[in-house]
Amino acid sequence: MLRRVAVFLAFVFLSAPIQAANDYPLGEFRVINSSGFVETDGVRRDLPADRTVAIASIARDSDDSVIVAINGSTIRLHPLKNGLAALEWNARGTAMLHKSDIVSLLEERAPAQIPVWGAELAWPALGPVQMVLLPFGFSAYTGFLISHPDNRTVVREMEFRQVFGPAGRPQFSANSNGTP
Repeated sequence: MLRRVAVFLAFVFLSAPIQAANDYPLGEFRVINSSGFVETDGVRRDLPADRTVAIASIARDSDDSVIVAINGSTIRLHPLKNGLAALEWNARGTAMLHKSDIVSLLEERAPAQIPVWGAELAWPALGPVQMVLLPFGFSAYTGFLISHPDNRTVVREMEFRQVFGPAGRPQFSANSNGTP
């Protein structure tokens, strides 16, 4: 049931067609850690969703790298040869996106045609981490952080959603009369 809900939500957020090679979304994004797991000795434990919202800025460099600025850090992610086909992760039994979900949501494109950017990073408390980012439509990315601290596998899925409109905009409710 949880996987079906996750796939449905992914479909809603990711249903816009992927854009041309140099036309991926850039600018400011809200980021949440949506799903994840820790696996120790073949036993998986779900990580709780972290609904803390961070703000990230995503830019492109002339060498086709993606530059992510978040929480005072700047991370350069390089294009992965063979795109999604270059990634392997085992999302069995989780609400995370599976490779087949991503392929289906992106108009059944071959995995090698779905662009992915990635890098190996030093991450506090986790050691070396592989971070990958995939574009979805006009205003979103999904990403994964994958690490192997202390003979465990830790995988965290991230959602990057484009920020629109001015900050601090007044909120209206169904009970408001239209005035702030």
